Amino acid sequence: SILLSKWAVKPVDLAWKQQRQFVADASHELKTPLTVIMTNAELMQSPEYDEENKQEFLTSIVTMSKQMRGLIEQMLVLARADLANSKESFATVNFSNLISNSLLPFEPVFFERGLTLTAQIDENIKVTGGEAQLRHVLDVLLDNAQKYSKEAGSTWVKLRAHRKGHCLLEVANEGECISPEEIKNIFKRFYRIDQARSRTGSFGLGLSIAESIVTQHHGKIWAESENGINFFYVELTEQGEIRIIADFILFLLIRNNTYAVL
Repeated sequence: SILLSKWAVKPVDLAWKQQRQFVADASHELKTPLTVIMTNAELMQSPEYDEENKQEFLTSIVTMSKQMRGLIEQMLVLARADLANSKESFATVNFSNLISNSLLPFEPVFFERGLTLTAQIDENIKVTGGEAQLRHVLDVLLDNAQKYSKEAGSTWVKLRAHRKGHCLLEVANEGECISPEEIKNIFKRFYRIDQARSRTGSFGLGLSIAESIVTQHHGKIWAESENGINFFYVELTEQGEIRIIADFILFLLIRNNTYAVL
């Protein structure tokens, strides 16, 4: 009985620990910009500094405020991604078209940085899900690819049918290899391989948000790294397969006269 009870409460205990860790990490991330803002605001009130110094303090306040707003916005996106009732907005999405359209805003970004972005997308792949959420997953992966790509590096985006009734999205870029230990932790909230990335607008939440969205779509997301190329994969069930499964379940319910009861 004791062993069974420990097994039963283990997921709850893990969720509680993760929640406490999230609150602690969020507090730590918010503490730094708040300290900078308060310090600079106090310095602006001091008569010891001239207008030029005060302008520098003001610039620092604006910079930290924007950083704090970015963090809060990402936390809100993560909270919304965790909500189960967001599945109510799921519909049939042409995943092929969504990816093609989502690539367009990133093409000038990659070009300005001297990076190469190429795509290979199979046509008419459809999934059931939230269009905005799925677009956000690709945005996260492309943003990471351009941020952490090597100089003049290449990024590849591929979408293809994968296994029976599934599709596979692959975003790969040339860059510094991710170690096996880092791959284990890379989807954790507030985890950053390079702690200095917070100063460039990276808070370690992007991949966590992507994972939460993919999980909500009953899919899988994972990373691999080899030979100087980092791969991120997203596997989803195609819309047709979900429809077949749903129809089959409905058929079984009707056959067993349980549909009317439900």
